[in-house]
Amino acid sequence: MFSERKVLLVVNPISGDKDKEEILLKVTAKAEEEDYVLSIFSTTGINDLGEIRNLVKNLCPDRILVAGGDGTISMVAEAVTGTDIVFGIIPAGSANGLSADFGLPSGLDEAIDVAFGSNSSHIDAVRINDEISLHLSDIGLNALLVKNYENGDVRGKLGYALEMFKTLNEHQNFRVRITTEGTTVETEALVVIIANAKKYGTGISINPFGDMSDGLFEIVIAKKIDFIETAKFLTGNASFDHEVMEVLSVENAKIECLDREVYFQVDGEYKGEVLELNASILKGFVRIAVP
Repeated sequence: MFSERKVLLVVNPISGDKDKEEILLKVTAKAEEEDYVLSIFSTTGINDLGEIRNLVKNLCPDRILVAGGDGTISMVAEAVTGTDIVFGIIPAGSANGLSADFGLPSGLDEAIDVAFGSNSSHIDAVRINDEISLHLSDIGLNALLVKNYENGDVRGKLGYALEMFKTLNEHQNFRVRITTEGTTVETEALVVIIANAKKYGTGISINPFGDMSDGLFEIVIAKKIDFIETAKFLTGNASFDHEVMEVLSVENAKIECLDREVYFQVDGEYKGEVLELNASILKGFVRIAVP
């Protein structure tokens, strides 16, 4: 009996600055070439997770493609929890950090080829309170930058650059207690990163020790701005000054903000201010198409 192969494309129409119409046309052509029946869903910001879950249940797609930023990718990954659907990423956000970590091509045609390709890998995720993070989440300086960027008028990396000076002027350090399986750290911090991956979308490696398939995530604590120590850390030098930077590789962590609520972002999407986060690893969470 003939069985149709199905692919679902999820598009975030307002992410980044790429032409979504071109993406739609090229994915449609590729799906036809590969003998897939294509369905398309555009996010609206209203119950997108529930809508995508219903589509997954009703369509039973063999493959899901996502054209959007890291936040959209993480949301769709949550929608396919418990399945073995192959997940293809078409970079179309402002930063595209996950794409940088996977070494996905920046060219649209090449990215679509990978998304439809036969190579795939299971990766972990991190549950943070009620959120799913595939990539990098944090509290502090970078989360404030994400907030300011979302409220700004310019998209893409230029938008982040324009908001950086404002963010540095607004930010204040905070006191934090981090409790893991083996240790408790209490310190003043500039930013605390919950890192499943290595790189922000700018290409900067904030977690040289990251491996998205090792069953661990890292807590990266930047305690103050120190350009020499930060440069050593970002180039993968493990002999950095622990008075400036500290890294914990863990399966679970509790993060408590001790003096005030602190800005919080998940995979490039601002989530508000928080006093406490509980994070735990979700091993082999999703199957990603890779080069």
